[in-house]
Amino acid sequence: MTRRDREAGQALTEYVAVIGLLLLVVGIVFAAATPVAADVSEQWLCAVDPIVKEEGVDGCGDPGSPGEPGDPGDDESPGDEYSPPTGSCEDDVTFDFVDKPDSQWDTAVVQIDCVWYPGPTICFSANMPEGHLDRPREDRVYREDEIQDFVDCVLDGRGEPKDDPNDESCVATLPTSEEFDEDAPPKVQVGCRELPVPKGCEQEWAAYEDAEPGKERAARAGELANCVTEKYGSMELPCVVEATGHVDSTNVQFLFFRWGDSNGTLIEKLGDGRIRIHILKGVEFGVGASGSDVGGTPIAFDIAGITGYAEDYTYEFTDMQKAQDWINWYKKYSLSAEIVSSPPTHCPPPHLSSYCPPPPAHMPDVGDVMDLQDEEPDHHLVATSTSDIKKVKLKGGLKWGAGVGPVELKGMVDGGYEGEIQVEDRQWSDGSVTATYTSSDIGGFLIGAELSGKQPFTKKNDKETSSGKGKGKGQVGMEWKGTTSTSVIWDKDGKLSKLTIAMDDQVMKTLYKAGIDIDVVLPYGFKATGGYSKQEEEGTLSRTELIIDFNQYPELREKLGPKIDEIFPRNDDGTLKKGDVEIAGEDEEGGELYEAAQDHANVRELKYDMDKVTEGGGYGLKWEGLDLFKVDFTSVDENRTLSESSFEVTDVDGNKQTTSPAPQCRAKDFEAPDDYYTTEFSAPPTPTFSGGKSFGNP
Repeated sequence: MTRRDREAGQALTEYVAVIGLLLLVVGIVFAAATPVAADVSEQWLCAVDPIVKEEGVDGCGDPGSPGEPGDPGDDESPGDEYSPPTGSCEDDVTFDFVDKPDSQWDTAVVQIDCVWYPGPTICFSANMPEGHLDRPREDRVYREDEIQDFVDCVLDGRGEPKDDPNDESCVATLPTSEEFDEDAPPKVQVGCRELPVPKGCEQEWAAYEDAEPGKERAARAGELANCVTEKYGSMELPCVVEATGHVDSTNVQFLFFRWGDSNGTLIEKLGDGRIRIHILKGVEFGVGASGSDVGGTPIAFDIAGITGYAEDYTYEFTDMQKAQDWINWYKKYSLSAEIVSSPPTHCPPPHLSSYCPPPPAHMPDVGDVMDLQDEEPDHHLVATSTSDIKKVKLKGGLKWGAGVGPVELKGMVDGGYEGEIQVEDRQWSDGSVTATYTSSDIGGFLIGAELSGKQPFTKKNDKETSSGKGKGKGQVGMEWKGTTSTSVIWDKDGKLSKLTIAMDDQVMKTLYKAGIDIDVVLPYGFKATGGYSKQEEEGTLSRTELIIDFNQYPELREKLGPKIDEIFPRNDDGTLKKGDVEIAGEDEEGGELYEAAQDHANVRELKYDMDKVTEGGGYGLKWEGLDLFKVDFTSVDENRTLSESSFEVTDVDGNKQTTSPAPQCRAKDFEAPDDYYTTEFSAPPTPTFSGGKSFGNP
């Protein structure tokens, strides 16, 4: 395969998100030149809008700064011993610059084997031809075989698409600088995968598309790659590709354990290889709050999220060994703190829901617990969260549209409806905040419908039949199945960042069987398809996510912000007010979110294979290719593995394009920053203490 063949075509890449917003690392930086009169030593060592700034490469210097190596003002300029160029682009390497409109910096490009590439700063800084900066610009042409190290650096990682986003043969591939089919849907190569060029990159796409093939298009390729990378890094949430729920066991020798009836752990593997561990304290149920409608048991691991908990400390690790080291410490710390703080209790047999592990060989004392606090291994506390069980109330009846009579809800009171919902406030380590309403009752669905502004709260008389093809008995609320979650994310500056409405397949099957027209009731992205019969197969569960990214469409902040603030009220510090949610039906057609979703929503589909074990006999259950448990008795609530995923976006032409797998579900490996881990005591929750408190400060 020739280098020209390797460059041709347009490929895909995977993108990584940290807390929903981290950009893909492509591993190449584009160089730019100063203005003609500026210091030529800056010409390659200054990166303009890089995907990733290479370590040791500082920002652009001031034009005309003297004193750099190779400054043309030096009295002595080193010569070079390179042979004259051949005059053929097959054998010569040519360095040049392309004007960048609206910028004082030109864009550096290089031609190798007759193909033009954006000039990568890292290659020039490491493999710059001797005396290059002293040559006149028109003389910067070399024989390829005499600067082979530079050539190899530029071409390294520029291969055809691969399924593995970490494949070294394609991680640095960029949109082609040559001819492409301009009548085809806009799709480009950035790394190892092909992705549609999304809304928000119209300017970069137009500049790239209109540029002449060759060096002009090469100069625009880097800017387009940066934009595509940034947009995908913002608009998709992290993807859970494998998860395992809490466990009762007499002898767990792996990551998971559960203590008591209302505390537990959950492990999640993300698409970029990170491991997240949730340490959970259960809901303290009060009078009239059973929790049965938001998760059944006190803590449940649902495809739409975790329900039935009061407190969650979420830790993140880049490899299984560090996760194992930390959880081994935590099991010892948690048990020791409980023994020291609580009087001895009688432990029932392990087949009951509450189980006490046997005491350790050495009974710990206060000093042991304090020592353990000082011995916490490397860890990264990525988020803390609290939640309450509240009421969701609907005033008045529902209007489901033609063909369906008045809806009779299970929680009807005084002409309205009242049910339970979990209200969650999550604080991330980067300063962003997520507020989420989750419910396995129809109340969670009603919140999403209220945001959509469409049916079931509005009149719609132009639909005489239902796509649900059912008979609409008007009792959907009494037979409700499925979980809905609605989340809003604000960034570290308090700016509205993202809105997500997620439903599992049970929600849509409930509406479908009741004869409800899903195309009328639900916003864009939730559709009645022929897949329902397949989704009913035992052992599978699907989730659909409608995502509005306000970084991709900043004009929507002003349009949708007031409605979001009304349904998700916040305190002065940005935290969510955990109160009851009241919904009032509206007698008008349409809705701002519903209409915005048609043109701006990204939709992600996730399908999981489920593995549930409720009795002993968990031998052979695997996770990450390892034996998950070596136990005498175990009870696993849930183990799920992603089997399929897709991501639908609106491209720069205004058309819908779908890519599979979803970028975050098979992403480039996460690379931890230097300050990622800490050994400072994180005060995780235990059966005795809430998070944020140490043993010495209850």
